[in-house]
Amino acid sequence: MFKGSIYVDGISLTVAAVGKRSFRVWIIPHTNEITALRGRKIGDAVNLEADLLGKYTEKFLHSPNCFPPPKRSHAHHNTEKNPAR
Repeated sequence: MFKGSIYVDGISLTVAAVGKRSFRVWIIPHTNEITALRGRKIGDAVNLEADLLGKYTEKFLHSPNCFPPPKRSHAHHNTEKNPAR
């Protein structure tokens, strides 16, 4: 299942797994080579920004009110050929 994305020091990364107090991201070799991520070690301080739009979109799409059933029309249709006016 898609977990969204997170920005680590301004670099957008796809979240691979989420734990109670941690998360894992996928980093492709090219991203690792051309960004400051290659110099980061576990425990280093980083700036994190979450993908809130993705989080709320997923929550909305899984809510029971996302695609409610169509409402039935209670309008009366006159079937007479020449109704009185």
